Amino acid sequence: MLIMLVVLLPGGFLGAQNYDFGTEWEAGYTHAIVKGTEISIGEELRFKHYSTRFSKTETTVGLSQALWRKQLKQYGLRLKLGASYAFIYRYNSKHYYEDQHRLNLNLSLSKKFGDWAIGYRLRYQTTFRNERIGDYKYNPQMYLRNRIGVSYTFPDKPWKLSLTEECFQRLNHPSRKIVDEFRTVATASYQIDRHNTVSVHLKAATEVLVKNPDRFFALGFAYEFD
Repeated sequence: MLIMLVVLLPGGFLGAQNYDFGTEWEAGYTHAIVKGTEISIGEELRFKHYSTRFSKTETTVGLSQALWRKQLKQYGLRLKLGASYAFIYRYNSKHYYEDQHRLNLNLSLSKKFGDWAIGYRLRYQTTFRNERIGDYKYNPQMYLRNRIGVSYTFPDKPWKLSLTEECFQRLNHPSRKIVDEFRTVATASYQIDRHNTVSVHLKAATEVLVKNPDRFFALGFAYEFD
């Protein structure tokens, strides 16, 4: 999967001019209020500069609703609409700490093919930055994120592998709408029991349409309870 990650990354690792490596730690809880409706809480901690420097924490609360659940189930389809709020505390590129508030609207569609599944997620993301401790060219930052993915669940085994590719389209760039980042993530997850799952992932993110693109690689660990 690591080979696939490098191959799919636009530009590749060998062409990188600025690159970094970090680690990511995540924990999440999901609870079904009624069939088709879920609430979720998540916490994430990231490190950069070869995992020696704090990058950010992100606390997220979300709500999702499955649409036309019974009608689509017979076709192996699942359609979900969701929204979430995140509080972010980060160490930014100008070398000071700032707090941010982020709102997300999600629409996702997935289709099963036996042990395989493909999925697509469209996300509208708005991030409000703190003007009291910084001056920004545009605030809030608005993005449209398109993510496609494929996964494989091993029959009669607790393992699942997945690979996703996502592009970030900036909607309120001062001069034009541009795609400024691609992100590839390969994940292996292990279901301990009915309610507990752990996973490890490799992430590669690269800037595009800039002279000296930054490329960031991360090793992540996650725990999920539902």
